[in-house]
Amino acid sequence: MSGPTIRRRQLGGALRRLRADAHETREQTAFLLGCSATKVTYLESGRNVIGKTELIVLLQHYGVEDKLQTLEELRQEAGKRGWWSQYGLPEWLAGYVGLETDATSLRCLELENIPGLLQTEQYMRTLYTVAGRLSAKEVNRRVPARLKRQERLTGESPLPLTAVVSQAALERCGRDDRVAADQLAQLLDRAQWPNIELRVLPFDQGLHAGTDGPFSLLSFRDEELLPDIAYQEYAVGGHVIDDEAVVSQLVRLFDELRSQSLDADESLAMIAQLAQQIQ
Repeated sequence: MSGPTIRRRQLGGALRRLRADAHETREQTAFLLGCSATKVTYLESGRNVIGKTELIVLLQHYGVEDKLQTLEELRQEAGKRGWWSQYGLPEWLAGYVGLETDATSLRCLELENIPGLLQTEQYMRTLYTVAGRLSAKEVNRRVPARLKRQERLTGESPLPLTAVVSQAALERCGRDDRVAADQLAQLLDRAQWPNIELRVLPFDQGLHAGTDGPFSLLSFRDEELLPDIAYQEYAVGGHVIDDEAVVSQLVRLFDELRSQSLDADESLAMIAQLAQQIQ
């Protein structure tokens, strides 16, 4: 699912929630806009994109004109491609990168790998080599794209990142000691940035509720209009989860795993100890 497609779904979901809050039916909204109820359904499902004039009329009618800037920005984004389109990413990944670009905070659980936004270039390339599924040409597109994504962690409005990382990911840093040493050194550095919180889920925690797999949670500027979205990636793809009940379950799971993890200082100490063992 591409970035524009997901933005249409976000916009449509926001329109649906605003209509529900205003206690309006689709038929009433259709009458207001001078269209069919089917068109309203298409707008709220993300199949079609609402026009600016229609958006203004709706928000005035619902009494929420203050939401115009957020929804107009989303409406404009829904019709264009983002910076990531130049890297030829598959649609499932491009969709996620679009959300990550717009997010105001990111939480992630990683069990076997270092979080993508904290990886070194050589670690990335080692991962792709070990997986063996991508051509060299594809790897040479994916790596620069991931490095570009890491720019969200810096600049005037750096993305707040909270990462719960299994000890296994640290222990598996790479077959090459140089790759592992550089990756652990970068983790030690990044974990001390003010916008990054890194927590290690240690082996001595035993079995835990997150063994079903890694996931990410993204939050956006207006939580009422744009609720949290989750993302899960697997061997040959990934998918966005926008079902609010499911996302809420993942939020609770993340909070539970974070509470079971080492605190920030203890996590840094473990990473430093592992780095020392490699040198």
